[in-house]
Amino acid sequence: MNTPVAAAEACNTWTVEMQEDEGGPVLTASACATDRPDAYLALTCSRGRVYLRYDLAAGAERSPDLEEVADVDFTVGVSTQRLSMRYEEMDARHAADVPASGPLVSLLKTGESVGISDAAGRYPQHAFSLVGSSSAIANLIAQCR
Repeated sequence: MNTPVAAAEACNTWTVEMQEDEGGPVLTASACATDRPDAYLALTCSRGRVYLRYDLAAGAERSPDLEEVADVDFTVGVSTQRLSMRYEEMDARHAADVPASGPLVSLLKTGESVGISDAAGRYPQHAFSLVGSSSAIANLIAQCR
């Protein structure tokens, strides 16, 4: 049984594993928020693009509108990368894709933690440990087809 403490400890490092997707199993690098273990950031890769899925509304007092687009800030230390993400009803997460060799992917492989927040301030900010992110993302990209 996963206790809240065990769940929080599991959020201290990134994993890379096969996860079920609507098209079948797909290699996924992921982490859960250190302050909210039920909020996940998941990355998959295809044809040189990294696809990010994130529950931006985890812990929010409002639900996203269908097809809502939010500008989302990924902040590591003093560096921030902004990404427009669209809400997708199929799994109730915001999604976007970026180049596998781009600045956001590079940012997620550095530092100790990343804070993720929407620029408009409608949703709570969550923090994710970056321990193991570099090797998990490198493994993901190495398998990218």
